[in-house]
Amino acid sequence: MSTYRGLYDLREAYNLDYLKIANHGFIVNNRTAALVGIDGTVDWACFPNFNSNPVFDSILDSKNGGYFKTKPVKECSVNQYYEESTNILITEFIEDGHVILRLTDFLPVSWYSTITFPEIHRFIEAPYSDVDILLDLKPDFNFGSSHAKIHENRHGYLFSSENSTLGISTNLKLQKGDGRVYNQITMKKDEYEWVVILSGIRQIGNVKQYGSYDRIDETRKYWRTWTDKINYSGLYYDYVLRSALTLKGLFYEPTGMMVAAPTTSLPETLGGERNWDYRYTWIRDTAYVIESLSLIGLKDEATKFLYDIMSTVQRDGKVKTIYSINGDGQIGEETVNLSGYMNSSPVRIGNKASEQLQIDQYGSIVDAVFRFQEAGGLVTTYLWDFIIEILDTLKEIWKYPDSSIWEFRSEPKHYLYSKFISWTAFHRAIKMGKALGYSAPYIEWHRIENEIRAEIMEKGYNPAVKAFTQYYGSDQVDASVLRMPLTGFISAGDPRFVSTLAKVEHDLKNPCEMFLRYLNDDGLKDHDNAFLLLSFWYIEDLILLGRVKDAKATFENILRHSNHLMLFSEEIDFHGCEEMLGNFPQAITHLGVIRAAIKLDNALRKKSS
Repeated sequence: MSTYRGLYDLREAYNLDYLKIANHGFIVNNRTAALVGIDGTVDWACFPNFNSNPVFDSILDSKNGGYFKTKPVKECSVNQYYEESTNILITEFIEDGHVILRLTDFLPVSWYSTITFPEIHRFIEAPYSDVDILLDLKPDFNFGSSHAKIHENRHGYLFSSENSTLGISTNLKLQKGDGRVYNQITMKKDEYEWVVILSGIRQIGNVKQYGSYDRIDETRKYWRTWTDKINYSGLYYDYVLRSALTLKGLFYEPTGMMVAAPTTSLPETLGGERNWDYRYTWIRDTAYVIESLSLIGLKDEATKFLYDIMSTVQRDGKVKTIYSINGDGQIGEETVNLSGYMNSSPVRIGNKASEQLQIDQYGSIVDAVFRFQEAGGLVTTYLWDFIIEILDTLKEIWKYPDSSIWEFRSEPKHYLYSKFISWTAFHRAIKMGKALGYSAPYIEWHRIENEIRAEIMEKGYNPAVKAFTQYYGSDQVDASVLRMPLTGFISAGDPRFVSTLAKVEHDLKNPCEMFLRYLNDDGLKDHDNAFLLLSFWYIEDLILLGRVKDAKATFENILRHSNHLMLFSEEIDFHGCEEMLGNFPQAITHLGVIRAAIKLDNALRKKSS
């Protein structure tokens, strides 16, 4: 299917003073990432790592946040795209059909985990005619609480504040004032210049010293060598490739951990308080990552991620909900003095979900190993012992109330999702262990598996509403039940699931085939929006029901709601089906793209044979 989205009119690209979330590209280098707007503004970047404080954060405070801008003085249309099979981003400003200014942005990638380049390299060129441009750089240190000094030499400018520095090296002439460096510059036809933004340095060197031409060649080779390993060639190749490149970039190379998104506090509801820091690794996502990578031939990456997660959990001594990119399970949460995207406050740093009991995390680990083994991965006795340890804990806690997949900050309950994922853990461990010939307390595991199943059927299904409900005793459905047939707990054609699906569709689905997670009060003041992963689970359910044509139509509809670069956020406005919401780009959504694409391709192939 076609992926070209055409030109953008910058006059329509904003919400108030904020560039729409969807109107951003993303550059990344396995250490950190930056968002680059279609207007040529870098409005989010953390250096040197994903979880560092941002130096550019105007996406969270348009008046006081930091930024790096390059754009023509006159209004233009714009086109933004990636170099083929890379995370190198190109932004073109177009007048009367001609590219008058082109920006090429990248974060340098190293082949070695011990070498890092906390830099943004921007290549600026005027390929058609003379053009007047504005270049403007204003960093932010410590969320606006630190005042920066500006030091100038003949190669550029250095901003310093307490223990933080940020430099700009360029041959373009700039001036300083009001905490920024800037200028309006005339670039001649065919003129080009590099600008390099550098973090953590003490002095500015000549821009040539930073080897931008070599760095971009090395970065280009890195991404293309990696994508050559992808073995998917199906109907949705462009979307799968972009999702894979996005996910690869979100891994933190030194530890192998993967952030859920490179941003914090992009709101799930405009003007609301559902603003969370996603620059962490969620154990729940492990199974999705393992399976999605394996499905497209990236077994080495799947293996490394699984073993890195196992090492982190064992080092910590118990399973935590989330971990920092350094493997730390002790994560606090605080608010900072930024106004928030479109005044959506608070802006949070850290995530209090790390303190919650979320029992489904344990089942997710076992599910990850099962998916890994199914894909041909080697489950060693070392890994099997780890599974036994996980189930030794799970057999004691599966009966407890918890906060479950949606991380409710209200009173813990007996959420159905955590129960059937616990069943999945024992069911799959038995199947896997016996296939491998490993010893384990199978009789006990069978007993617990049957006990969980019986309890779910007795307490989780409400005959009055003809549905599996959100928690025991509830009369409300929760869209997480869409995953139930995908675990093998119940057949998609079972009358109890069919009636559940009908109620989920009636209560939680909009005409765009997107789903709310639930309707009940979750203790937060504002309403939720459509959570995109649920649409991909729904597509898989449709495939299991034999409704392949409907699955295809739904999948392609959801793909059309990606942005111009085939990137997804976590959520989309439920009522308008247009506004991207939540942190961006969102790993779990891109994992859903890959898995649903593979499942749908297989179903279409089977149907046509």
